[in-house]
Amino acid sequence: MQAYLVHESYKATNRLTAEQPQELTELTFYKNSKNACQLLLHDGRKNHFVLSNEFSIPDAIEIPIYRIAIESSLPVKAQFIDYYLGNEDILYADKLLEQTVKTYSGDRYAPIYLEFPLDTEIKSGSYSLEITVYRSYLTAGDEEVVTKKLMIDVSDYCFPDNVTQKFNLDIWQQPSNLARSFQVPLWSETHFRLIREMAASLAAIGQKSVTVIAGEIPWKGWFNYIVKDYPANLYEYSMIKVKKDLKGELTCDFTILDRYLQTMAEAGIDQEINVFGLLGVWQVPFFPLIQQLDYPEKIVVRYFDEVLQKIGFIENKNELKSYFNQLFEHFKEIEVWDKVRIISDEPKIHEIDTFKASLAELKSVDTSVQIKVAFDKENVLEQLLPDVDFPVTSFYCTCNHYQQLTQSHPGKTQYYICNYPDRPNTFLHSSLLETRIQGILAHCFKTDGMLRWAYNCWPENVREDIRYNTSSLPIGDTCLIYPSYSGQLLLSLRYKQLQRGIEDFYLVKEAVKKNPIVTQQLLDAFLGSSEPKEWMKDSHTSNQRLFNQQADEYEAFRKQLIASLS
Repeated sequence: MQAYLVHESYKATNRLTAEQPQELTELTFYKNSKNACQLLLHDGRKNHFVLSNEFSIPDAIEIPIYRIAIESSLPVKAQFIDYYLGNEDILYADKLLEQTVKTYSGDRYAPIYLEFPLDTEIKSGSYSLEITVYRSYLTAGDEEVVTKKLMIDVSDYCFPDNVTQKFNLDIWQQPSNLARSFQVPLWSETHFRLIREMAASLAAIGQKSVTVIAGEIPWKGWFNYIVKDYPANLYEYSMIKVKKDLKGELTCDFTILDRYLQTMAEAGIDQEINVFGLLGVWQVPFFPLIQQLDYPEKIVVRYFDEVLQKIGFIENKNELKSYFNQLFEHFKEIEVWDKVRIISDEPKIHEIDTFKASLAELKSVDTSVQIKVAFDKENVLEQLLPDVDFPVTSFYCTCNHYQQLTQSHPGKTQYYICNYPDRPNTFLHSSLLETRIQGILAHCFKTDGMLRWAYNCWPENVREDIRYNTSSLPIGDTCLIYPSYSGQLLLSLRYKQLQRGIEDFYLVKEAVKKNPIVTQQLLDAFLGSSEPKEWMKDSHTSNQRLFNQQADEYEAFRKQLIASLS
């Protein structure tokens, strides 16, 4: 049995080569942080692995059972990592599992994520890690087959509790998909238990924004009605129940909206509320629209008619604006109006006039409404920027315009990654260090944060396969977490590396305050170029000379930043 202790950012695949993984020779951990590494096991055969002393018999009773015993005076949690299929039949390890037994075939490593959550009270110094692997067959006793030892240095440096406070993270949530993937009723108690769990996982990496759906199906299911490569139902539904009462007047029930906001706030996510479905809704081919609606956009608001006892859709502009007004007034009543942004996702150049007309209608309801727009095209950014309070620009647009945006909208900008750039990104096949580097890039962009369009936009068979619309959406683009079979949410290696990258962001910011010149020199040396205008070859392709850093370079950079703080 071959065993390797490797860096936490190692991404195991089924493309095994003659080159051995680079083993750790030293490991530095930091206080008040969830430090980690990985253990890889492999002997070329199908094997059954156990992370505890439990008795577990594999389906194929003739294969060996390997028990992994971990000894350390540091707290440690071990999790198996599961694989998902990417392009070219390559499997990539990403999903952190709950189960403590797992069978792996011989064409891949058995990867185990070892996490060491150190608190503020842990003493600095050297600690040992010893891992022993035992082999047995059904009723045969254990036989020791391999032992791995590593000394861990716990640094004096301690991260603060508020390490994520200054990082403006906005990952859009898909609450309807959450209910659908667990097959629970929408907005039920069980659904809200899952929402609480989702909120807690987002808060742990510094999420600042709440996704509110106030108009039905704003993305029209991301084309799932015509894209049939892999089954998916991606429609997102409104959080607001609307009815037309016996007098024929529209009234709104905000109970679900308020509970969603409260659930997020209890997790610490209450700095920004992004409201979708009221501006710049997607107009996609072959999708039925409300043709009778006399409004610039085909906004979808569904209501129950108490007189007719039937469901209908708003088809009158005055009624639609009445709905907007009730929603805006409710936000004011619960004292969150200053946090509300009416958001639009990637308006197109041919939609400029429609967008402006729709925006004018919103402003006629309330002139104080704040607008946030995700821009992926420079010509659209140029025409709409004066009308937008919070611009969010694609990686490419940010590279070219971050200086202008910093001047025109100081403290109000973000960049985002989606199905491009090719790198650095957070796809399933991406190096995990491309996820980690996002924290450093946010500093260089002067955005102090980033946006990602999907936290849990899962296709139907997500527990086994996350592919959907792969011609447009690289595998892994649609999620950062996974649903389990047990009714819980499962984190990913990509999630963990984003968390690590936000720690890096904090260290860079602290180092800049201490010594800006030295910090800039460190950034220049680490990145190869800290000038974003040099990062992209074209709108989708990055400069291939950049973003190639190895794990040991990240750890050296981290140590340099920490040293500069002393």
